[in-house]
Amino acid sequence: MANRSKGKEFLESILGKVQEFDQGYSDKIAAMYQDKGPVGQVAGYFLGGHPSFKKPEDVSRKTELDRALAPLIEYGVPAVNAVPKYVLPTTGVTLAGKALYDLTQLLGDGQTDSELRM
Repeated sequence: MANRSKGKEFLESILGKVQEFDQGYSDKIAAMYQDKGPVGQVAGYFLGGHPSFKKPEDVSRKTELDRALAPLIEYGVPAVNAVPKYVLPTTGVTLAGKALYDLTQLLGDGQTDSELRM
């Protein structure tokens, strides 16, 4: 039982560090859109200005429709924010690496030591 407790504490500490990093990153993104007016601020909110590992705190639950949509908003906003912050940059790095790999394969196919095709 002690091992399970230590494991849980370890995972909670990792999650806490990830949330701290994400909060700081999200704050910097939100600050970039601060002076862009209301439309820019909303765009900034959905382009990474909200933490991806934290639910929005101010979701309305006044009407039945609000209560039905609340889980979608609580989990959807963080998920949507993760795409421009983490998925797109990772995809770009992966594609750049693939392009470099393809280039080295192209340069290495069928060449002798004395020639270099372009």
